[in-house]
Amino acid sequence: MPSVSVTHCQSYDPEEVRDGVRECLDHLGGVKKFASRGDRVLLKPNMLMAAPPERHVTTHPAVIEAVAELFIDTGVEVRVGDSPGGSFRNIESFWRVTGILDVAERLDIELINFEAAGSYLMGGEGYPISRPVVDSDAVVNLPKLKTHSMTIFTCAVKNMYGAVPGFRKADYHREHPRPSEFAEKLLEIYLLTNPALTLVDGVVGMEGNGPSGGDQRHLGLLLASEDALALDIYIPMLLGMDPFRVPVSEAARRRNLAPDPSDIEILGFKAEVVDDFRWPSNIYYTLDLLPSGLARALMKLWWSRPAIDPERCRNCNVCVESCPADALKSGALVPEFDYSSCINCLCCMEVCPHRAFYQDKSLLYRLTSLFSGVLK
Repeated sequence: MPSVSVTHCQSYDPEEVRDGVRECLDHLGGVKKFASRGDRVLLKPNMLMAAPPERHVTTHPAVIEAVAELFIDTGVEVRVGDSPGGSFRNIESFWRVTGILDVAERLDIELINFEAAGSYLMGGEGYPISRPVVDSDAVVNLPKLKTHSMTIFTCAVKNMYGAVPGFRKADYHREHPRPSEFAEKLLEIYLLTNPALTLVDGVVGMEGNGPSGGDQRHLGLLLASEDALALDIYIPMLLGMDPFRVPVSEAARRRNLAPDPSDIEILGFKAEVVDDFRWPSNIYYTLDLLPSGLARALMKLWWSRPAIDPERCRNCNVCVESCPADALKSGALVPEFDYSSCINCLCCMEVCPHRAFYQDKSLLYRLTSLFSGVLK
């Protein structure tokens, strides 16, 4: 029976977060259950983009620091690493802006750029998995609780997608544009990385059209489990949605890997269901329910695609550099789309530091959205 530990944590005050993290892990057996003195432990936060902590796009540095301190106190060597979305030419700016660099300097811990660290080819399809992920004695997965306009929800399982270094992540988006297909890749990569522990930053999450352009939502929660799939099932239920509407969890159920929701044991704080949480507005995931021929025919009239708000755009070209389909080109005022090449992976929306992207929708799409209901 998988267990999920839940702790009430109202703010990112360092002392409150430290107490909350300790309590959350104590419900699971304590930090020593996951690492021993002399072990090398890798913390894998969500570092999607170079966004400051107050935007709540990335794992809050207070959570990273609290987890790191607990492991350091047991005599463990702690490192922090990730492969952020989009361009990684200056990863130092990601560390600095997200507040993680300050944590590393205070605690004297190493920051690892997965792109520079090399990778192993793993699994039947030869997925490149960053060497520090594989070589560590334990990986601690530290996702941010957020919605996602393609995968509906991004949390425990999807955060380990960052173990794939470089633009190979974008290649998988291009090769598997349907949510159900992409979810299979996310699940396979999670299984290969096999984190020993996942602790979710749900103090302030993101609702609406995440993972970078949504709205902040105070939830006041820290959640942890040895089973990331259990977290990805329990949290949507807590937020009022059928967890198997999330493609990753449905992919796990198809493989008989997903725990039954009734079998998940909740330890600690008994949180009440949040029945007004706002899920992504797009519904193109329903294409997975249609025969492929009908889906292709409908796409000509029923579409949702990324577009640029010129008032927000700063023409920084991060989106151009990050597009896996080369559907964006530099323009005089804003980047220009070639929609015939666009695969609707929404990487541009994920990596834009200025929240300049929105989803443009056809008339048929808007009409069907009116009758689709909330994703529950």
